[in-house]
Amino acid sequence: MDGTFFISIFDSIPLWVMLAPIFLCSIILLAVVIERSFFYRKIDADYTVILENVIANMRGNNIVQAKMCCHDKKGPFFSLITGIISRWDAADRDLAIRDYSERTIRLIEKYGGAVSTIASVAPMLGLLGTVTGMMKSFSALAEHGAAVQNHLARGITEALITTALGLCVAIPAVIFYNYMVSRIEIFVRDVEIIANEFVSLNNSSDLS
Repeated sequence: MDGTFFISIFDSIPLWVMLAPIFLCSIILLAVVIERSFFYRKIDADYTVILENVIANMRGNNIVQAKMCCHDKKGPFFSLITGIISRWDAADRDLAIRDYSERTIRLIEKYGGAVSTIASVAPMLGLLGTVTGMMKSFSALAEHGAAVQNHLARGITEALITTALGLCVAIPAVIFYNYMVSRIEIFVRDVEIIANEFVSLNNSSDLS
């Protein structure tokens, strides 16, 4: 089996096969950008005053009033606070705090892996299209000589198109991933602040 067999395989690959994964990555990236943008707007709320009122009511053993402090509030932080309050009567409060905190962190970190994968894979897909396009060009040149300018130009065009589209997807993915990482760090720190407040409350309750 010589190299012409493999060359013939790449020669038979149409352009849309190279472009389809790149377009799929772009659609997924766009969907994630829209979803995370709405999520960050919803989560970026000032919870400090509500948390202070909740902790104050719980120190006075007024669990019902503590729940009322955030019953009409929307967002992961308020869901975290409400969830911890709802399990405050559980035997292991620390486990309940850790459980709800981990759920909230997973929600905050959601789709980060997908964006990172797209940022890494998209330029590789573009490079693959570059390789197949150049292989088609040189294959046509070797088979028909210098008289096949159209085949040569078509292969080079395919190579450039796939490279450009791969970069057009990868560059925004890298930018948005770095933005996601910065926001995730801030929101995870907020989760830790909330969890630590309830841990301190639980420790003071155990001491008393």
